[in-house]
Amino acid sequence: MLCMGGYAQDTFAIYTEDTNVDSGLEHLRFSNGQGFALTEPTTAPYEGNENYMLTFNGTSSYFHAIFIPRNATDTSDMAIDISAYSYYNVSLKTTSSTPFYIRMRGNGITAKVAIDPTNNVYGFTNDGQWHFMSIPFTDFIAEASSFSLANITEIFVLRSNASGSVAGVTNDFEFDNLYVSTTQILDNAQFKSEDLTIYPNPTTNVLNINTNKQVDAIEIFDIVGKKITNITPTDNLTQVQLSHLEKGMYIVKVTVNGTTLTSKILKK
Repeated sequence: MLCMGGYAQDTFAIYTEDTNVDSGLEHLRFSNGQGFALTEPTTAPYEGNENYMLTFNGTSSYFHAIFIPRNATDTSDMAIDISAYSYYNVSLKTTSSTPFYIRMRGNGITAKVAIDPTNNVYGFTNDGQWHFMSIPFTDFIAEASSFSLANITEIFVLRSNASGSVAGVTNDFEFDNLYVSTTQILDNAQFKSEDLTIYPNPTTNVLNINTNKQVDAIEIFDIVGKKITNITPTDNLTQVQLSHLEKGMYIVKVTVNGTTLTSKILKK
């Protein structure tokens, strides 16, 4: 397992400027499988100052973008081990209605998850706005049993499905905030989703957890995994007192309808 400061990481950066995400890759290499040109604009990223933009040429019968891990000096491709993690997190933005796959290649074998932008799968849709997805590794279908998360050589692959030509259709994509995690992540840096809001972050003494659905449990852990607080809420708004905690990073786990969502908070 990858370590930082003597402790096991619960996230591993691929392409992100989110300071809440642990260390990881510093470089990626883009390989244009078909139909895309790559730029890195500085306007309106999901987070930070930059994101990747894949501009479709409009003439290819399919699109295919490949991003390959690079070593720390950006001098050669490398394989990475993400077997200690369970979720694939990425933000995407498009107006394309073309169904596509997000793929990884591990141990020479492809694993993929299907995304239909018009069906709101994983909370993603083609409305031209940023949407964050936290996808379980178990949803990636491998082409052979020898696929391995311990030997990933293609970390982000965007590929149109094989249902027909996409020529003449707008298929531009932007992506940002790509990383892997041990647990499912809420949908943006403020940890807001359709059903749950956790604020403020950073916080000083009180953390507010607001939901429009039944919360089964709220747990707070320190950064090494020791449970600090366990609460069973009775109202939609729960206020958690943090005044007794030392300054630093903590992990909040909120279980809603049997699904556990995890986010980091900073106690100032």
